[in-house]
Amino acid sequence: MAQGQNSNFQWIGNPVTSVADETDEDQGTVYLYNMGTGKYLNTGSYWGTVVVGFNVGMTVTIKTSTIPGYYQMIGPLVTTEGKNIAFGRQMDTPGHDNLINYNRVYVDRGVSYTDPFTNTEHLNGILEWKFTETSNGSKTYYIHCTNDETRAGMGGEIYLTMASTGTGKTYDITYPHTENGAYSQWKIVTKADLKAAFKETYASDEKPADATFLVYDQNFERGNIHVGKWVPSGGLTGTYNNKFVFDPSKSGETYYVGNGAISSNYYMANYAGYTTANVRNIGHDNKANGAITQSVTTLKAGWYKVTCNGFYHADSNSGIVSKMFARVQGATEPQSNVETTLDLLSKSDQFAYTVSDMTHVYDGTDLDNHVISPYAKAGMLFAEGKYENSLLVYVPTAGNILNLGIEISGSTEDLDWTSWDNFQLQYCGNRDMVLDEAQTGLNYITQQVDANYANTLILKRTMKVGLWNSIMLPVSLTAAQVKTAFGDQTKLSKRPKQSTNIATRIDFTSVSLTNDADIAIEANTLYIIKPSKEPVGTGNAPYTKRLKDNTDISVTAPYYIINNVTLATDPAINYSDGIVKEESSTSTTIDGKLQFCGSLVNKSNKVVPAYSYVLGAKDGLWYYTQNANAIKGFRCWIATGSEAQAKALTFYIDGIEENTITGIDSIVANGDTSMAGNVYSINGQLVRSNTTSLEGLSKGIYIINGKKYIVK
Repeated sequence: MAQGQNSNFQWIGNPVTSVADETDEDQGTVYLYNMGTGKYLNTGSYWGTVVVGFNVGMTVTIKTSTIPGYYQMIGPLVTTEGKNIAFGRQMDTPGHDNLINYNRVYVDRGVSYTDPFTNTEHLNGILEWKFTETSNGSKTYYIHCTNDETRAGMGGEIYLTMASTGTGKTYDITYPHTENGAYSQWKIVTKADLKAAFKETYASDEKPADATFLVYDQNFERGNIHVGKWVPSGGLTGTYNNKFVFDPSKSGETYYVGNGAISSNYYMANYAGYTTANVRNIGHDNKANGAITQSVTTLKAGWYKVTCNGFYHADSNSGIVSKMFARVQGATEPQSNVETTLDLLSKSDQFAYTVSDMTHVYDGTDLDNHVISPYAKAGMLFAEGKYENSLLVYVPTAGNILNLGIEISGSTEDLDWTSWDNFQLQYCGNRDMVLDEAQTGLNYITQQVDANYANTLILKRTMKVGLWNSIMLPVSLTAAQVKTAFGDQTKLSKRPKQSTNIATRIDFTSVSLTNDADIAIEANTLYIIKPSKEPVGTGNAPYTKRLKDNTDISVTAPYYIINNVTLATDPAINYSDGIVKEESSTSTTIDGKLQFCGSLVNKSNKVVPAYSYVLGAKDGLWYYTQNANAIKGFRCWIATGSEAQAKALTFYIDGIEENTITGIDSIVANGDTSMAGNVYSINGQLVRSNTTSLEGLSKGIYIINGKKYIVK
């Protein structure tokens, strides 16, 4: 349990009096945590200065007001309108005819303004806030202010409240006149609390510690004074003005941060919440490749999880590849030098854009004409939670510099484009666990069992990206863990069974990866998986773990890295030989059964019986074996139990046929129709006996020696 958290790993909070006017950075820098949603107060709506709820919080400094019993709050942004967090009234803005300019909390208020209603000068917002404790000693507060303006329909007490449900990754802030339970309740979390949450050991039900506060301008906000912490190199160019704003029309500049606007117009107001970081080619091949990097000073040795939303789009004939990376300065080990290819912009999300669209300066006219920049369109996709990329990196020594960023190579076409946003960092502790497909026994797994603690899993399981692979693990994984390890576009299916309507059909059911917290892979259960990203590392540098008996287990890169995995149960208890067999199901085989099986260990003896179905390692196709076979760990097969299996099975996922069945013991020769054996139709009917050719047969699919052939 970390300082600042209770036994359930929830924030205890701090008295407002202990943080107000605090000069120590760690104690005086605070984050407002909402009890109802578990999200933090941040900024990112209209103008980029209206508050929202988000996974990570903006920094807040609390000052004692000159009015007894009240406080003022200062946020992370400074504009010409001020730097205070304040409720904005209609009389506080020159844009009083537009609702986006008032009846909300803004993070840039606090300067004098003469309003047109009374022609009097006053501060442009309500800066005075009251922190009312929900009960004595709870360290949980209602944060509220008193609105003295009645003309806009919001007069009276205003409670800072978070909406109960979000839109994508953000939550609106609402302003009721009375408190709304937990959604109006806030904990004050200090930077010291966040640092104290960095622990080498995490409980199995405990979340990693948020480390995003170590990253400057992680959200690429409008006018953030720390945008210069992201440094272009390798040919990329991009500059900003004294208001920290980039101009998309600047000639030859390929690195751009923003939403397309450069001034405080209504286009900026409506789309400021969708600013993104971008590299665009726009006809400058020599300036379109390189990296955008921020160097982060780490606090502890151990595993860090890095995520961002990002995609790239390749113009026709381009060889562009864009990657997110995390590299520890001075370290050479694969686990400390990690990269992952960003998702491609999917066809369903693609939209037309030109170089002119990329270099246009957007303003209110574009808003009136419903014209949205490519940059803001990308931000809208990210706000929906799409294109999340993640990796894990090992920091060997506290204080190591971790370089984070995006790297582009191979860009040669004008419309090549990479867009990203929302870098986040989590600390996952220093416990590890290794699962190795080459191990022949379960003892090394048994030594790593601990139901109480979470580990970073190093998984050595060779798979092909974009192809179906079988998988069975002794641990359970959530949807978020599956996407972290195998890619955001990973497909997963489970529990094959023979169709009740079509005897030769095996149906798999896809597993939804939408809800991050849902269990996607259950321990010791058969699945097929189509990963969308490569494993980590190259070469032969080993990753080594010391086991409880003081022996070592080592695996060489590449491997998959998965955070916060718990090995709760020793598989040797129920599967002493490492083989898992599900209950047989009724089938059309001679002995009337199919059985779905898997192995947790490498079996050099031929445990996969002849006449079984397995997924090919090189092509992801289903093969019908002619002979018994050995199998490596974490793989599965379907045993038919019958030498007389005549009817070829077809495999369906959610009603759609997947892959082609062929024989595992022979190679298909393209264009060669000569072979020896009985020929069966796809329905199992004998067509020819002991033939050496398919010539003369009508068009269709035929089975010879368990292999599927097509006559066209």
